[in-house]
This record gives sequence, C-alpha cells and structure tokens, in this order.
Amino acid sequence: MKHHLPPLDSLKAFEAAARHLSFSLAADELCISKGAMSYQIRKLEEQVKCSLFKRSVRQVYLTDAGQALLQTTKHMFDELDQTLQGLHGESRQTGVSIATTTYVAARWLSPRISEFNECHPDIAVQLLHSINSAEFKLADVDMAIQWGPGNEKSDRNQLYQIPMELFPVITPKLMQKLGLSSTESLDAHAILQSPLNSVPLLCEERHLDLWDEWTAMALPSLKTELPNPKRVITDANVRVQAAIDGQGFILADRLMKNEIENGLLIQPFKECLDGYGYSVKSSSTRIFSNHANILKNWFSK
Repeated sequence: MKHHLPPLDSLKAFEAAARHLSFSLAADELCISKGAMSYQIRKLEEQVKCSLFKRSVRQVYLTDAGQALLQTTKHMFDELDQTLQGLHGESRQTGVSIATTTYVAARWLSPRISEFNECHPDIAVQLLHSINSAEFKLADVDMAIQWGPGNEKSDRNQLYQIPMELFPVITPKLMQKLGLSSTESLDAHAILQSPLNSVPLLCEERHLDLWDEWTAMALPSLKTELPNPKRVITDANVRVQAAIDGQGFILADRLMKNEIENGLLIQPFKECLDGYGYSVKSSSTRIFSNHANILKNWFSK
C-alpha cells in the first residue's frame, strides 16, 4: 500500500526542533546547518499544508497542529527504535538494563545479579538509577523495579511482584533513652501516648507516605492522624540511617533484614501493613532481546 508520508529527514528535523523549541539547537544535534533545518521544516509545512511553529525573535513555539504531530512523531520514532533494537538485539546489545532505586539495588538486586553473573558471565547487567528522575521512561530500559500497591493486576507492564509488608522500626538506643523496653512488643496504642507520641515519623514525600495507612490498619478506631511530627526524607538509604541514628520511627520492609537482625533497629509493634511491594516491570511495547529474556526468566524462578 502506497503511503503519503513526508520524508524522514523532514520528520527528524521537526522532532528535534519541537523537542528543543530551537532551530539552532536542533541543527546542532543533527549536524546540519540552520538553513538546512529551516528548509526541512518549511518543506514539511508545505506538505501538511499548515504551520507547525510560531516564530518569534528569540524562540519558536509549537502550534496546535505542531503539538499533535510531535506526539505522533515521538511515538513513531520510539516504536521504530524499539523494533530495531529487538531485531538486532544480539549484535547490538550484549547487556541488559534495569532501573531501580539505590535502596533496592543494594539490598535486593545486587546479590541476585551476582548469582546471575555466575550462571551467565557473557551477559552484562547495567543498573540505572534514573527511575527517580521526572524524565524516566519505562520504554528506555529493559526492566524496572518500582514500589507500589500489590494488587495492580491490570497493569500490562507488570512482569511479576515482590510483596512486602511494612512495619514501624526504631533504634533500641532511642527506646532505652525514653525509658522503654527494647525487647518486648508494645500495644499499637502506645504510639499515641507519651513518650512515643513525640517521636518523629520519618517518611517519604507526602504523596508516597504510608504512615496514615499503617495507622488505619493498626488503630482502626482512631479517626485522626498520629500526633507525632513528620519529617520528610526522600532518600530511603538516608531515611534508614536517620532511624539508626535515633531520629525517629520509619516504616520498614524485609529489605532491612540486616539492620533488624544486627539489632540496629527493632520492631516495637506486631502490626504489619500488607498490600504493597515491588513490581518488576517492562514497557508493554518493548521487544526483549534474548539476553533480556534470559534475565527476566531467571528472576521469576
């Protein structure tokens, strides 16, 4: 079937210019002159019979038509790139990329990668921490390990789940300083009473904070938030160290097993919040290379 698509050079020029909102930067990226860039854009606008950019003295802006074409063009280029990676995966890509946080990489992923490397020394695994960036795209990596609810069965990107219970932990040194036993479990209501009601809750950013959910599970009759002050510490590793240093409670999962077994942190309450965990995901549009498939299947054993 004959198509009526514009030349690829024009679409590449448009995508770069639309992404940078600058003909000069786009021309530098594509290693062409600014005049050639303007020519490609003008030729594309003539073919689609509408303006794609609004020009000003110092910058260009996308028109409504330009916005619509950019979305389609980006999607088209992404799919083309993924297909080519899949077709040439063995020759172009000897490694497999995984994005996750430094917390998960150090505590869960790294030991498993070591075991995988013993079985498959020819496959290099690249760990990326771009998952914390606002620019992160699941399609840019083979796999990603993300925290979230454990019941997202409708998520097409999910390969499998790693369930994790959450429970408060605190350093025994702080418990002793407060005159409390560090060896006996407490009733959950103790967190509402002095001296524990003044101990800070070390938490993630507000939209990720699960202290209210733990409270609703452990203290269902309580209709308000815990009285404890909250301190946001976004980095999980820093949050763990802050708890060890006696700065307050944190919600732990079993990835903190070493700190708990070594007595650096203790679990004062028996109540655990379930329904959450880590999900191993991959873009539903990404074509796996053979090496990525080997790692995916190895993880799921």
